[in-house]
Amino acid sequence: MKKYSVFLFLILLLFSCKDSSEDVIEATYPVVISVKNLSGILPGSKSALTFNSVDSLLNKFGVINFLVFDATGKFVRHKKQVKEDKPFGEISDELKVGQYTVVLLASTGEISVGTNLTTLAVTKISSLAASGDIFYKKISINVTSQGVKESLFLDRMTGCVVVKIEDRITDNIKKVELQVENETPYFNINTAEVDLITKEERLVAEIVTASNRDSFDLGLLLINNQIPIIANLRFLDASNKLIVAKRLPAITNIRGHWVSAEGKLSEFASAGFTIGYNSAWLDTIVVRF
Repeated sequence: MKKYSVFLFLILLLFSCKDSSEDVIEATYPVVISVKNLSGILPGSKSALTFNSVDSLLNKFGVINFLVFDATGKFVRHKKQVKEDKPFGEISDELKVGQYTVVLLASTGEISVGTNLTTLAVTKISSLAASGDIFYKKISINVTSQGVKESLFLDRMTGCVVVKIEDRITDNIKKVELQVENETPYFNINTAEVDLITKEERLVAEIVTASNRDSFDLGLLLINNQIPIIANLRFLDASNKLIVAKRLPAITNIRGHWVSAEGKLSEFASAGFTIGYNSAWLDTIVVRF
């Protein structure tokens, strides 16, 4: 009987220790990250941005991605919000006590975060043609029994390349295409640097109408800020036959800025575009062509 009692006591003690251990391991605390003040991080003049391809940056974000990595850099969690989620711009989670790295990515359109997430050091996101304006922030947090509450402003990852035609576009031209080489769609979320291994082309086109024939501009949002952008302009007729084409000078894209390439269609053969850097965001830079 004594042996049985000792055996029963040991079993109860084992289960008691196990339950206690599990309670400690599973204890989590609230983490709330807020990016609600969206208008405060979307500078820009609407009058200066009339082209359709970039007009979306004046609207609030459409997608927010929230990624968490532990103190060793191991992936813990990915959450995604879309505009219809309430409260949009406030991400709530539960994490155990410890040090974490949190990465926030907000965009006007979809970005590709991927599904095979492993560590902070190697995780990359992909900027798609439809991603639009992209904002980013990486922070370290220390989760205690008091939880964490942070309110963040994000940094703009994109720059904008804009082409402006300074004279009237002739009536035989019905469409203008801006094709850009050397866009680098991937960037590392740990360093915020683009991946120079993969490069691709981006294309945006605009129909020429009575309302924009006398004052025409066209633009693209890009994340490559490390190697020169090569831009080509093509002017097409109603049957998509090429009327005239122009290769612009090499352009350096700068995050938070737009580069304005400006020139006259009538002077394509004799003059170059002027490229400059100015900002309705931070700076605008003008480039003659």
